[in-house]
Amino acid sequence: MIGDLERATFSNIEHQDLAFARHTLIPYCTRIEKRINKSLLSDKERAAYFAKFNINALMRGDMKTRSEYYTAMIQNGVMSPNEVRILEDMNPREGGDTYLTPLNMAVNGQPANETETN
Repeated sequence: MIGDLERATFSNIEHQDLAFARHTLIPYCTRIEKRINKSLLSDKERAAYFAKFNINALMRGDMKTRSEYYTAMIQNGVMSPNEVRILEDMNPREGGDTYLTPLNMAVNGQPANETETN
């Protein structure tokens, strides 16, 4: 973290950036969030609100890794295409709020329509 980039490559510079965010910025952000929650919000407000820094942009990996992650999240029904588009600072698209369910998924080995009647 001293800035010696004599043998640096694009890959390890990217990992240095991620390490800096994880090991330096996130601990500071967490402490600031806790202080905001404790000092600026009443007990009643804390039940409904909280302070949270969004550092997703700092933690973004390379395009290939992000693409693979988003593909897995959409295909497994964890995220909708519009949620991915929002994370990538893109406008939502019509029909993009649909969550996918993998066809090979079943409850206790039974197709979904059989589990509903049992």
